[in-house]
Formats: sequence, C-alpha cells, structure tokens
Amino acid sequence: MSYFSSVEKWAMFVDFILIAGMALLFLLMVFLFKARTHFSKNLLFVFFANSFFFLLYYYAFLHRLGDLGALAFFFGNGTGYLLGPVTYFYLKALILPKSKILPALWLHLIPFFCNWLFVSLPIAISIATPALTDYGKNYAAIADYLNLVENIYFLVYIIITYKLTQRIRIASLDNYSSLSRTGLSWFHNLLVGLFIIVVLDSLFSVYELNYAMIPWNIGTIIAFLFIVLYCYLGYKGIFQTNLMLPGFVVHEPLQKITDDKNVVTKLNPSGITETESAELKMRLNELLEVEKLYLNENLSLTDLAEAMDISSRKLSEFLNKSLHINFYNLINDYRVNEVQQKLKEDESKKYSLLGLAQDSGFQSKASFNRIFKNKTGMSPSQYRQMYCS
Repeated sequence: MSYFSSVEKWAMFVDFILIAGMALLFLLMVFLFKARTHFSKNLLFVFFANSFFFLLYYYAFLHRLGDLGALAFFFGNGTGYLLGPVTYFYLKALILPKSKILPALWLHLIPFFCNWLFVSLPIAISIATPALTDYGKNYAAIADYLNLVENIYFLVYIIITYKLTQRIRIASLDNYSSLSRTGLSWFHNLLVGLFIIVVLDSLFSVYELNYAMIPWNIGTIIAFLFIVLYCYLGYKGIFQTNLMLPGFVVHEPLQKITDDKNVVTKLNPSGITETESAELKMRLNELLEVEKLYLNENLSLTDLAEAMDISSRKLSEFLNKSLHINFYNLINDYRVNEVQQKLKEDESKKYSLLGLAQDSGFQSKASFNRIFKNKTGMSPSQYRQMYCS
C-alpha cells in the first residue's frame, strides 16, 4: 500500500512541475505578446510557444490524453529543427533589422517544415484517430534515430550561435566601456543549458538504441530540465534590449585577432597618416586626461568619436592599430588609475570603495572588482589596505 502511495505522490509531483512549467511559459508568452515592439520579441515568443507544447505533449502522454497529445505533438514536435534557427536568428535580430533577418530565417526553417509535413502532421493524426496507424508504428520504430538527427541539428545551431555571441562580445570590447551594456550573459547561460540538455537527451537515445529501454520516462526528465532552465532565464529575455552597435560593425564580418592579452577587431584600413595619428592621440589625451570623459559610466565609442569629431570606424581603427588597445581596455585603464589615485589620498578614507568606483566611472561593484583585480593583480580592498597602512 505504501508503494502505491509513493507512486501516486510522485505522479502528483510530476503533474505539479509540468503544469507549473506550462503556466510559467504561458505567462512569458503573454508578456511577450503584449511587448512585441521588435522582431526579436516575436522570435522569443515562438521559442516559448514551442516549448509550451513540448511540455504539454509529455503531460498528455503521462495521462494518455489522445486528443490533447495530438494537438501538442502537432505544434510541439520538431523542437530542435525550430528552436535551433530561432535561437540563432533571435540573437541576430537584436542587432540587424527584420528585413535582413526574415528571408534567411525562412530558408533555415526548411528542415522544420519538412519534419512538420512528414512527421508532426501524420503522427498527430495517428494519435487522434485510427487513421495512419501503421505510419505511427513505423515512426515509433525509428523515433530514437530521428531524435538523434534532430539533436545534432540543434547542437550545430547552438554552437554557431555561441560563436556569434563571442563575436558580439569582441565588437562590444571595441565599442563599450562596460560589457553590461550588451546584457547577453543570460543568453550565454541559456545556450550552455540547452547544450547540456540536448547532449543528455542524445546520450539517453544512444543508450536505448544499444541497450535496454530505460524504465523511467526520458522525455519527462528532459522536460524538467527545460523548466528549470526557463525559470532561471526566461524573464531575462523579456527585458532584453537591442544591441546598439555601430553600423560598420553590424554590416561587416568580424575577424578575431589576439594581440597579447587584448582582443581586437580587424577593420579595413582607412589610411590614417602618421601626422593624423599624432593629432588624434593629442586630442584623445586631452579628452581623457584633462576633460576625463571616462568618468561617464555610459561612455561609448560613438560618444568619444563625436567628441573627437571623427567617425566611429576611424576611432576604432586608430585605437586598435595605432595604440594596440580596444576601447573597453582603454577606458577602464583610466578608470582603474583614477581609483588608484583616489585611494592614495587621505580624503578617500571617508568614502566606501563602491562610492569611489562610481565616482571613477564604474557602473557596478561586480564589474569594478573584476576589472580592478584583472589590471592590478589585487582586489580593491587589498589595494586600499596596502596604501592606507
């Protein structure tokens, strides 16, 4: 009797998790539907909608709800073929206009539409009606193989999307003095989470193809992992803003180059002469050492270029090729030096480290501690203790 009681409790727990996950996704979809001010929000809506039906299918499967299962399979099958391209183009949509995204997106979704036509539609019919029963049995026999193909497709998109986030990070180093301006740490975590889930699902499929069937439902476990991931990261996507990178960065391919410890972006030469380079250096020094523009926590490459009366492209090339540094490191070098100078003054004892950091242009305590330690080899508190003593 106690055995069946524990089974019932487990079933109730599974139901609660699935229903809670679907409720969360539904709320995210409602918020996104109301906030569809940009094409990226539409893509995120598609992402969560497909995930909603994915969870609904496993709920229907556990309760043997044929019609509901057919509906959920119809809209929720082919997750990898849909979410792979959608994830990739969501990131591109944060930078590029819809007109440059949509045509390519349709092409990348061709495998999803093929899967929908030859798998989702007929299998949904076989679940809801007596028709196409043999088709459904044949599908069940090769379902694990098809799942592996779909997972590989998804993994390829996760990898190329991850590479794109790295390119954007490199571009951000050339254009922003704080990486929080790009706000893509949540998206990076989403990619890592998706990668782990898809790899686990693939390993389960490989195991079942070579050994005995696993007694517990794999789909439910994967659904649980999806719910945990979306609970942690889902709301972040709703408030993600567009990435405001200069036009020349957006429309030209980026090539990653490592110069010592500084990561820079290779741009086409604009023909800066030695005389012009010397003039630019004088003007830059005046703006940073005299006017101290770096104290502006929101300072960007575009802002500095406007102050120097040159284009963002020219300033970026000047920093990378003439000074051999990117914008991010240049500005934060000045900010760290500003904090160091303040800490050596007796007056600084009246202020907290966070207050000194904010007065020096840093946006947050976390970024200040990380950057300061990276450039000095010690934490701000250690540095203060050294000079205060």
